[in-house]
Amino acid sequence: MKKSNEQKAAVRTSPRKQLPAKPLTRKLSRRKPKPQAQRSADTRNRLIDAAIACLARVGYSATTVTLVAEEAEVSRGAMTHQYPAKNDLMLAVVEAVYERDGEHYRRTVAEKSPMRWIQDLPATMWDVISQPSGIAVIEIMLASRSDRDLADKLRSVQRNIDMTAHQWIVERLENAGLRDRPDGEAVHRLFVAAIRGLSLEGLFRRDRAGVEKSVAVLGEILGLLYPATAVRSSS
Repeated sequence: MKKSNEQKAAVRTSPRKQLPAKPLTRKLSRRKPKPQAQRSADTRNRLIDAAIACLARVGYSATTVTLVAEEAEVSRGAMTHQYPAKNDLMLAVVEAVYERDGEHYRRTVAEKSPMRWIQDLPATMWDVISQPSGIAVIEIMLASRSDRDLADKLRSVQRNIDMTAHQWIVERLENAGLRDRPDGEAVHRLFVAAIRGLSLEGLFRRDRAGVEKSVAVLGEILGLLYPATAVRSSS
């Protein structure tokens, strides 16, 4: 049945049915929050980096927990949650520096032949220990003279570090076709102590070129202790 003209006109003039407006949905880029363990690890790394910077810049005595917290932009409460005492943080610094230095040494191993790596070892040690992180460790070692608790704990940590580091050096010697000396641990300790002393000398004299000449002498001494390195380096 056809609609009348009046009905058609009514349809044309009647208001349209109002449909509900579609909500405007905006896609927000929400970052997934880090797990608690990751946040704690990030805080520890920030505190260790800040402690290293403070120790290298102002020395152990002036490196207070307040200064480190400010440097790291971390609250005192968050800091004491991770490291209840200054000594806890200092020991964490020593262990972290050892791990980071190990990464540097491993990178140099990948870049050189085994023999060349041994020949360049004194210079590589200087590159590592003369950095702010190396100075920070020296500051902690010196401070342990007047802090028995720190000294006892630091000796234990350092003993484990020395044993692991020397065994790793022995592996590098074997890769170069060399055998460790019977007094190899003493040789290792001598070179570490010499480089640390030269680092302090460099801070005092501010004569990097002069210190690097002494590092080169250590390379010659290494050739005397392990003659194969001297023979091959001159060929």
